[in-house]
Amino acid sequence: MPRVKEVSAENLAVKNSVELLSYIINQDPVLYDNIDLPVQGESIKPIGKIIMSNPAYKNAFLNTVNLIGLTVITRNHWENPWKKFTDKGRISYGQQVREIIVDIANVYDYNEMLKNECDFVKTEVPNVLSYLHEVNYQKFYKTTTSDEQMAMAFESENLFTLIDQIVNSLYEGMEYDSYQANKYMLARRILSGTVTPYYIEDFETKTDRDIVSEIKSISSDMTFRSPDFNPAGVKKATSYDDQFVIVSTKFDARFKTNVLATSYFRDDADMKARLELCDGFGKFDEQRLNMLFAKRDDNGDIIEGEYVAGYEPITEEEKGLLNKIVAVIVGYDFFQDYYYGMDNMSPDKKTEFFNPQTLKRNHFLHQWGTLSTSPFENACVFSTEAPTVTGVTVTPKTSTVSALVGKVQLYAEVETTGFANQAVMWSVTKGEGVTVNQSGLVTIPKDFTPGADAIQITATSIYDNSKKGTASITVA
Repeated sequence: MPRVKEVSAENLAVKNSVELLSYIINQDPVLYDNIDLPVQGESIKPIGKIIMSNPAYKNAFLNTVNLIGLTVITRNHWENPWKKFTDKGRISYGQQVREIIVDIANVYDYNEMLKNECDFVKTEVPNVLSYLHEVNYQKFYKTTTSDEQMAMAFESENLFTLIDQIVNSLYEGMEYDSYQANKYMLARRILSGTVTPYYIEDFETKTDRDIVSEIKSISSDMTFRSPDFNPAGVKKATSYDDQFVIVSTKFDARFKTNVLATSYFRDDADMKARLELCDGFGKFDEQRLNMLFAKRDDNGDIIEGEYVAGYEPITEEEKGLLNKIVAVIVGYDFFQDYYYGMDNMSPDKKTEFFNPQTLKRNHFLHQWGTLSTSPFENACVFSTEAPTVTGVTVTPKTSTVSALVGKVQLYAEVETTGFANQAVMWSVTKGEGVTVNQSGLVTIPKDFTPGADAIQITATSIYDNSKKGTASITVA
């Protein structure tokens, strides 16, 4: 008589070895066609002996360990609390993530345009901005099991415990590292000033209700179109449903105790945006991050003190600044985390290798994809330190270049407090025909007269245009 599969393959949380064994048998045709399902209350030892004594059954059983993943065992699983707004889904192998946004259309006066009846045929080019998020995250996790361990797990009725540990050791590492990496990216964006800062004055003397009121006010402002909350200056609105207010666990306790618990009108006190937790904006697992982003030699060994491009360890001074953060609001698209769907079975590549000499099996979980943030999405950081620009310095301050070379690279260092934006606007204040791009690269025309007055280039702070730095270039 044919048997009906008793265990669903999706969203299942097993509770004991019998349920787990039933799930595994149901997932593999070899096991399903030849092995009876275990019965609750009865020992799994007889089934274990059949499986472990038959190479085909044993291989089928062990292969299924790599398939069960998070859909089965959830007993001790820790899930990244930011996953709901950082994980953007799957991409095909070889595919790149290009973020494209179109700013709002220009406006014209109707009566003025009546004077030019042919103007309607002119092309209006929309303001289209794009950003390419490159694949920059290729990690894998590894654990080892043995035939002896599996046999003992059946004999001692501890199959669930063993496989729970195998699966969780892989997935816990992946989830934990994703959280640490995303918190690091947020910190770097904040420290660079590319998250709009908001200064909460007199924080120590204000009530928690007043502080929350200020945060809610900015949250409401972000629901209207504005260029003030993203570094690209796009006029964008972010609805409450797409806003995530990240607060430290310390401030969350104060908020819920002193605001919600004392409110007669709870709905008015609640954040309309979604409230999410962070275990501290200045708290990082530095050892883990350094391992994640360390450079390695040809043998795969870590090169001490060297890291992949784009990663710098957080300094103690930076941690002090980050610890002054009260909350951060990010839009849903702020984080751009995409992962390869690397096979048909699962979004994450799970493989294994059996060593016939040691009778041990290595289980691998690979995660490849893109970890990035969007320059177009709205975000705001609330801090107890006022954002200011204290000075702009351009280097090299003076330089001499041949007209035949015609190019000079300048750099601007912006000194700030309180997470003020460190970006500058470059301009040519002296030197006809000379140009400078927004990366500080100066281009001098070949017909520029050598020995003329020095060219002057100015870097003006975007956050405070009264703060400027200049450089002089002499053409030899």
